[in-house]
Amino acid sequence: MRRWLALFRKPEGRAARHPHTLEIVFALSGHPSRTLRINLDSLRKAAIVAGVAIFGWFSATFYVAYSHISNMEAIARADAQAEKIAALKASNSRLAEDRQAMGQHMISLQHRVEQLATKVHGLVNGAKERFPVEQDRRASVGGPAIPVTEANASSLMQGELSLLDERLASLLPQLESTLEREVARPVGMPVEGELRVSSNFGLRSNPFGRGHEFHSGMDFPGDIGTPVKATAPGTVDEAGHGGAIGNFVAIEHGYGYRSVYGHLSRVLVKPGEIISKGQTLGLLGNTGRSSGPHLHYALQYKGRAINPAPYVEQ
Repeated sequence: MRRWLALFRKPEGRAARHPHTLEIVFALSGHPSRTLRINLDSLRKAAIVAGVAIFGWFSATFYVAYSHISNMEAIARADAQAEKIAALKASNSRLAEDRQAMGQHMISLQHRVEQLATKVHGLVNGAKERFPVEQDRRASVGGPAIPVTEANASSLMQGELSLLDERLASLLPQLESTLEREVARPVGMPVEGELRVSSNFGLRSNPFGRGHEFHSGMDFPGDIGTPVKATAPGTVDEAGHGGAIGNFVAIEHGYGYRSVYGHLSRVLVKPGEIISKGQTLGLLGNTGRSSGPHLHYALQYKGRAINPAPYVEQ
């Protein structure tokens, strides 16, 4: 290898002033010999030029490849950044739409809660009009109005949700209590058939003598053995014989209501028994202080006798 390199090395001294050649002699038997002379100086220059050209080509190729790779990476980074920006814009758009939808949904919820409150209050107020004994005074409430801006929208929505939760938390028990009261209120006829009344609630002439007396219920005449029905669900408080009222049943309905069914020929329930609305409690009769077969039907509210007529007519 060193010999070959020495051939291309520039000679020194005197030899440097003369061409440096390489002679190759080709001799074959029977033929004249031939000599091939190679100018090593020219060959060395050509080799240098070729090396420089190859190095330049390699450098240029490497630079182009590196630039191409760099450009591809830059384009990829730019595309990724553009995708992130597009995703952020889409996310912001969705957030804005969600906020708008949440606001509309919250307004809808508030409207529904107000409708529910109106219905509850309508039930309560309607009951107060139909049944004055249930009158109940309550204090009014109110609050300030706060304008909604972009800055406070999120916090106000969260606050509004909390207020709706609190409103529902207070409204649902009220609705439940109202519905339970509606169910527990003794309304309707205690006997089937056409409404016939032989004696109303209040003062009346004494049917057994002179003077007047206070009648604590309503009397419904009928045939002995006619089924007597409960006007509301409840629990049997008393059942048996009660002197002037004869055989009777008393039911506690809750919410202050109590109903009494007297002069029965037969009692079909026992104290402590849970009763459903319309269940047969006994049979119409003529027991106790009675001038003929009828049902004495009485209502009490919080321990006070009330007129059953508005409840029977319902």
